Amino acid sequence: MNVTLRKMQSSALNINKFKAIYEESFPIEERREWGNLKLLLEGTNEFFNAYAILRDTMFIGFITSWVFPDAIYIEHFATDPAMRGGGFGSEALKQLVESTSLPIVLEVEPAESGETARRRIDFYRRHGFRDLPDYKYIQPPYSPGLPSVPMTLMVHGDLDPEVARKLLYKHVYEVE
Repeated sequence: MNVTLRKMQSSALNINKFKAIYEESFPIEERREWGNLKLLLEGTNEFFNAYAILRDTMFIGFITSWVFPDAIYIEHFATDPAMRGGGFGSEALKQLVESTSLPIVLEVEPAESGETARRRIDFYRRHGFRDLPDYKYIQPPYSPGLPSVPMTLMVHGDLDPEVARKLLYKHVYEVE
């Protein structure tokens, strides 16, 4: 399997494919307004990174992350629905984890949300993440008019969940 994780370039093809996968993979309350995300993809924030997941040279998914001095936050991670189950996401996540010594944090729907949430949590567990179900975490709304969303934090490495929450609220969601 020839999968590479490469810093994303703002080519029209990748941006269009990125948008299609993004909008299909995440419910509206768990995603940024497209114009806001497009600005981030164009490099408007020093902490934000987007990686293309490539199978050979074909764009099949992405990982967006925020790289802070003490931790990395994976904001969105998705592969083309037609490519899911082929190990491509696993390989991309493995490459990201192996590329850093920093702890990594991400948000997932709580296990009680349903089978998809449980499968997602199991996926991250298989890659060395641990979930923190006893830590009550709420994802702030991405845009006015959208609801806050109860989530579960998952961590790879050693990171205090309260430190992670403060970091995300301040830099990612811009709330205190």
